[in-house]
Amino acid sequence: EKRVYLGALKYVPHAVFKLLENMPMPWEAVREVPVLYHVTGAISFINETPKVIEPLYVSQWATAWLMMRREKRDRRHFKRMRFPPFDDEEPPLDYTDHLLDVEPNEVIRMDLDDTDD
Repeated sequence: EKRVYLGALKYVPHAVFKLLENMPMPWEAVREVPVLYHVTGAISFINETPKVIEPLYVSQWATAWLMMRREKRDRRHFKRMRFPPFDDEEPPLDYTDHLLDVEPNEVIRMDLDDTDD
């Protein structure tokens, strides 16, 4: 069994790359993707390559950047990080207790005026 997990370690960088590549954008609340599981459960891959229309993607990121800059200026949802972020005596978080039932954050939307915009 250990041999299977050790063999799967060489694919971890690709699995992390696919995870980051398919992370929801700030204007998306949730993104559902197909996942490919190994039969032993040693590793999982996201089985999708995102396809985007480049001008639309750039404009969405520009809008999201502008809205995040405003949020940071107003400090409604941004908090300063305390260092060190983890305490040595702090136990690791359990996925099912802390993350499974958490609702996703609000998506970033620009408030547009019907007549001007």
